Amino acid sequence: MFVFLFAGYFSYGDANEFSFEFNSATTITIVLAALSVMLTALGIIIAVVGALGFSILKTEAFKAAEEHASEQLGEDGDLRKIIERRVNEIVAGTQSGRSSKKKFPNPESEYGE
Repeated sequence: MFVFLFAGYFSYGDANEFSFEFNSATTITIVLAALSVMLTALGIIIAVVGALGFSILKTEAFKAAEEHASEQLGEDGDLRKIIERRVNEIVAGTQSGRSSKKKFPNPESEYGE
């Protein structure tokens, strides 16, 4: 940024002479150039932080999901109890009312029905 401010103090007159003219056009040029450099740097910083943040968030979300699923499907997990109860209801419902071998599913069919 210092380079931009320093360059604003010099405007070229003749080929070998420097003059210290500092007018509004020079000021606006310096401010806009410095602003574009700062915004570019800010954009790069935000992109790097965003990429790192997303990577960390993705890893932590995967770990949390895996831990929660293991907890729910464990011996005392609520989801495991719900699944076991539902499977028992389905098995009991499909087996009720069958009194002969003819009524049992065909073991050679694709789904055993």
